[in-house]
Amino acid sequence: MTPSSFLFLTTTITGTIIALSSTSWLYLWMGMELNLLSFVPLIASSQTLQETEASVKYFIIQAIGSGVMLTAGILSVTHNSSDKTTELLISFTFMMSMIIKLGLAPCHQWLPHVMASIPWSMCLMLSTWQKIGPLMMLSTIAPRNSIPFVMSIAILSSLVGGMGGMNQSQLRTLLAYSSIGHMGWMLMAMNYSSNMFILYFSIYIIITTSLMFFMLQTNLLKANPITSIYSMPISSFLMLMLMMFSLGGLPPFLGFLPKWMIINSLTTGQMFIILSALISGSLMNLFYYFNMTFNFILSMKPLNKSKENVSMMSIVLTSACTLTPMIMYL
Repeated sequence: MTPSSFLFLTTTITGTIIALSSTSWLYLWMGMELNLLSFVPLIASSQTLQETEASVKYFIIQAIGSGVMLTAGILSVTHNSSDKTTELLISFTFMMSMIIKLGLAPCHQWLPHVMASIPWSMCLMLSTWQKIGPLMMLSTIAPRNSIPFVMSIAILSSLVGGMGGMNQSQLRTLLAYSSIGHMGWMLMAMNYSSNMFILYFSIYIIITTSLMFFMLQTNLLKANPITSIYSMPISSFLMLMLMMFSLGGLPPFLGFLPKWMIINSLTTGQMFIILSALISGSLMNLFYYFNMTFNFILSMKPLNKSKENVSMMSIVLTSACTLTPMIMYL
């Protein structure tokens, strides 16, 4: 890592910490701007055409979200506190700014394009660390009377995340749509309990980090098409699929636990239509993970004597995603 990259990484983390610890919308805006201006050079650090284009796209979208947030902040200072309609409008404007920054549906089009053009290390940051600030702010500012709006965004994101990944030929794009679907489940968790939301987000970070670290450990660092993973050794592909099944929420893997909690809460509240929409999105995610597995099995050679180099880190990461929830069933 170069000194400039280390500096930008430090200020990226600092910006998120400032945003999380802020007590004013102005400090929140400043923290997110510091995070944005530090993360853009990290994306374009390799100076390739694709990464430069992705950094420009990311900057423009995040600048739009920051502008919407700044507008909401100015309105909150100038409006009459007794006007409930204006107060609700300000809350919705704040929420829309976070939705744009997160890439939730219907403002999701930029996320797959950006993730398809950046390296795995930046995909990891974009899928995990860059979502911490906006998600925490969204869980804080969402008013109780906006639950129908939040649920609508959650359902739409879950369905878009499922349908968007159905015909993808790029692994990074597929994971981007998977991330959009998970954000929908997290929004639904916000409506019930902050602890449930934090648990879901923590498990999502663990699984996503494990999956992308595994991709960094393999020899497919530059490979983007999904078909390139079919050249993996059997053991490596098996570990990759186990982590993807966990990411998709297949029981009894780790990713199923937070979804089971949300399913239980929705069932208790008799919200079966909402539950059906969320489960449909997850089933579509699992469909293309299973499709990848079947294609790999069908493309296997009878005698595959390729040398398999499986690192201990890969085994540990896979075990964290697959064996951890087994403790609950003992």
